[in-house]
Formats: sequence, C-alpha cells, structure tokens
Amino acid sequence: MEIKDILYNAISEYQEKRILSDIAQGESTEAISTIFNHCLSNLDKEEGNKQSTLGALAEGLTHYLLTLAMIPSQRKTSFQSVDIDVAIPDARTLSINPDDVVVIYFSKTNELDTIKENVDKLKKIQPKSDNIWLVADRPIPVNARVYTLDKEQFSFAKIINDLISFTAGKKQSKLKIFRI
Repeated sequence: MEIKDILYNAISEYQEKRILSDIAQGESTEAISTIFNHCLSNLDKEEGNKQSTLGALAEGLTHYLLTLAMIPSQRKTSFQSVDIDVAIPDARTLSINPDDVVVIYFSKTNELDTIKENVDKLKKIQPKSDNIWLVADRPIPVNARVYTLDKEQFSFAKIINDLISFTAGKKQSKLKIFRI
C-alpha cells in the first residue's frame, strides 16, 4: 500500500469534518497525532527508508491540512535556486518581506550533514531562523524551529496550531485563514 493510500484511509476514518472542527477549536494536535499514529501502524509493515517514509507522510499530511484549513501556501517550489518544500504564504512574499513567510523543510534522510546543508541553503533565502521550520524524525541541532516525528517527542502535532498563530497577526490579507 502506498503512503498516500494509508494517509487518506486514516483521514477518512478520522473524518474530515472532525479534523476541521479540531483545527477551528485549536485542537489540531489531537487530529494530527491520531492520524499520524494510525498511519505509522500501517507503515511499520512496509520496507524501505524509514526517514524518507516519515518525511513523506508528514509532508502529505501537512499538505492536506493546509488545504483543508485554507492556509495559503506554495508547495514544491524554488526561490533563488533553493528548493522549498512549503512556503507560507508563498515565495513571492519571501522576496518582499521574509518576516511574513514560513519555509518548511521535510527531512527525508538521517544524514545530519545533508540536513544541515539544506537548512543552510534555506537561510540564504529566509534570514530569520525562527521562520525556517524543519520536520525531522528526531531532534536535530540546527538554528531553525524543529518539529520531531519521534514517538517520544512528537512535536509535529503542533505545526498547524503554530502556523495559525504565525499567520493570525499578519497584515496581508492573503495570510489570513479563511475556512476556520
């Protein structure tokens, strides 16, 4: 079974209306934890690179939640020759006002040097370290906000609430959350 099939099965079981309600009430951590753990139990049976699988799962779930919550984002883009997994709201705003943009990098490797190198590339286009968010399988010592997928320290569950908090105070109308 593919990651996206496992993910959408878990989402279907949790129910989209319930996810949206959780997000609107500031309780997205429960939805994210439940869906992610449901997927993990099915992915544990799969062969392959665990970090790549976890990163792809987290990225897929994030894309889905951003769409559901109608949080403006640009996915899989490039800015000044630097690849970006997700830019909120978009890469164009990054060139105008980097303080208003979060750049999210989903690590799909366990190579610390590669992760640090990618974060350093992001620092060239996003000078504000607090606005570079790394999603990794474990805590990584980098100058960025790190969301972990580790069962013991599962901080990834807070990512949507943190994005809502980040976008709430922005003056640009396209940074507002429309659905919730």
